[in-house]
Amino acid sequence: MMDWSRKLRLPRILAALAVMVLGLGMPAAAEAQPLVGLHGAHVWPPSRVHSQKWNAKLLGVRERFVYDTVDGQALTLYVFHPRGIALHPRPVVIYIHGGALRFGTAVISNRNTPHNRLLVSVERQLITRGMDFVSINYRLAPLYPWPDPLIDVKHAVRFIETHAKRLYINQQQMAVMGDSAGGELSSFVGLTMRQSPHGGPLVRGVVDLFGPVNRRTFALRWRKHHGLAPNPVYGVYTWKRVRRESAVSYVTPQAPPFLIIQGTRDHIVPPAQSRLLKAKLRHAGVPVQEILVHHAGHELVAKKGPIHPGISFLAGHIVTFLAERLKSPSTAD
Repeated sequence: MMDWSRKLRLPRILAALAVMVLGLGMPAAAEAQPLVGLHGAHVWPPSRVHSQKWNAKLLGVRERFVYDTVDGQALTLYVFHPRGIALHPRPVVIYIHGGALRFGTAVISNRNTPHNRLLVSVERQLITRGMDFVSINYRLAPLYPWPDPLIDVKHAVRFIETHAKRLYINQQQMAVMGDSAGGELSSFVGLTMRQSPHGGPLVRGVVDLFGPVNRRTFALRWRKHHGLAPNPVYGVYTWKRVRRESAVSYVTPQAPPFLIIQGTRDHIVPPAQSRLLKAKLRHAGVPVQEILVHHAGHELVAKKGPIHPGISFLAGHIVTFLAERLKSPSTAD
């Protein structure tokens, strides 16, 4: 007669062994104990995420974290890490999405746009090099106007730094990149976040993709069309506020190296924005590179001809810049 209890136990044993094997490649962040957010509230450990429509070409193993909770709203970030067992804590690149601080999400979708193709290519190359890639959400205007988005982004970066051991991330090898409003937020992170009052920057490199770094341009544009009516993100523009909320106001010799990418036909964030940031950084003695993408409008959309250089070149240059800043060894495909 068949021993059914033994037959039923066998699948459970095999399942447990499978979980143990899969767990060997996971960082310590997968432990069951909750982490602590920047406002003191407990936030939950990571979970595999399958419900959102991420780009199918992204290469890393994805996990979701709640890095803080504000007004009952969970603020989330997603960590993409290489498969397999890591021998050392990994460098990390933190991506901050754009959307005029009013729209957008951390999710890199399947839309076939130059912007998405660039992000996917960068993520795949970073993962192949043994680095982590993080994409973060933050609160949006008009419900949460400036500086709430910046506060959230800084909290996310501090969360990653604070829990570096649990995430198996090297907190001495962090960089940020962002596009449009995310480029602005990335510049603020690089220019204003210090490891100590007298120390260097928290991040070792910044990739600014067509970020609006000088608010004066946009204040003048707003006043021309709306007078003194409050802006949904910044409220009533005053010149003191314009200076305070412009990333270029915070350039110092202690800033990390920058890579700036700007479309020559971008009428939303004009090339003059990037030229000013580059000039300020160079004047302060900060290493800075700039790539002008010809025939590229905002988000690198082609206008009156194919963009040059193309997405493949831009992605490769971004990854090379980040790898040099983070001193990440390259691994074979």
